[in-house]
Amino acid sequence: MEQSDRSSPILSILLVDSELELVPKQYWSHPAVVQNAKKRKKRPSMVLLDSTLHHSIFKDIEERNRRGRPDIVHQFLLLGLDSILNIEGRLNLYVHTRNDELITVDPSTRLPKNYNRYAGLFEELFKSGSVPSGTEPLIQLHSSMDIDRSIERILSKKGLKGKNTKILLLHQDGELDEPWTLFNKLINDEKVDHVLCLIGGFSHGDFRSKVEKHSDMKFQLPGGILKVWTVVSEILVGFRKA
Repeated sequence: MEQSDRSSPILSILLVDSELELVPKQYWSHPAVVQNAKKRKKRPSMVLLDSTLHHSIFKDIEERNRRGRPDIVHQFLLLGLDSILNIEGRLNLYVHTRNDELITVDPSTRLPKNYNRYAGLFEELFKSGSVPSGTEPLIQLHSSMDIDRSIERILSKKGLKGKNTKILLLHQDGELDEPWTLFNKLINDEKVDHVLCLIGGFSHGDFRSKVEKHSDMKFQLPGGILKVWTVVSEILVGFRKA
């Protein structure tokens, strides 16, 4: 991977309240869960909750309109890791889950494009806390990391301390703006050299975490409510152009 100039602005993206979790304990014995786990030679307690595979339990599950969407995290990471900005060494990707876990991903990670392989990888991550296991894991899961502690950990990362950081919140109540215009103003006019974008990792509803107190600015993209992967794509391109 190419390494960027030390003066080059850096973008960090935190996917907040992501609907990524293992099947809750009360559903381990449900036929849909047992059947799917058996097919994959897994224990019911060690499979990701997936609204497509486990749809029959979603009539009873709490917040059923948003849960069981590990595919959102998959698409988010694929877009980011394969982006030009990441190749240039100017991107950090993080995933915060609904159960207050923080997942850190090394920029050199080659994530499986196949969804089933990705699911297996992240099931192993929930089991062991890191993949691959060993002294230099590429993906790590940190427990007891609410949004406060997650942001604190991100900003304390080596290479980010001392930088002029702005935290932006993508929200439907934010000011309408184009990513390139906003980033151009921050980087070239305000001399910001690190931007942390907070993006919701769910398909319906609003943030569960109290994110607004951390943001310096709320904004939204043109086009109304957009898919996560659309928002991420626009941000990656807009930041690099700026």
